[in-house]
Amino acid sequence: MVVFRCRRCHGEVTAPVREVPLPDEDSAPAPYELAKGEECPPRMRPGTFAYDPPEAGERVFRPRVPGAALGLRRAGLTGIVLARADVRGTELTSLRGRRNGCCGLDGCDGPNLVCRGCSADVATERSDCWTPQEVVLVPAAVEAVDGEG
Repeated sequence: MVVFRCRRCHGEVTAPVREVPLPDEDSAPAPYELAKGEECPPRMRPGTFAYDPPEAGERVFRPRVPGAALGLRRAGLTGIVLARADVRGTELTSLRGRRNGCCGLDGCDGPNLVCRGCSADVATERSDCWTPQEVVLVPAAVEAVDGEG
């Protein structure tokens, strides 16, 4: 288990999560595909995360020393995908241009979640009626630490 935290101020931005394979983007239905009032499931199960693209974690995320901060550095890494239920210590950006969507956040205009401690852009929430229900952490803005004990 790991916890992702803001690289700038070291505030935690996730609950403890474990790595799993990245599910297909089409594995969970979009909200518009559901019956009225039915809740849309997140792409990732709570308590899990995945790298997108999946092969990004193979060389990036391996502890050297338990508890040591790990950098997430890899050219082309899209992000770290997790469920909204696992996000902590963030708030919606004050930049209106990044808060677009018709009934949720579409995530098309850049990071829309900032660290509550220092206001660094740390993630993009996608929760609109036509998008997967997910949060994608910005790899350059976060680091992973051992989430055990």
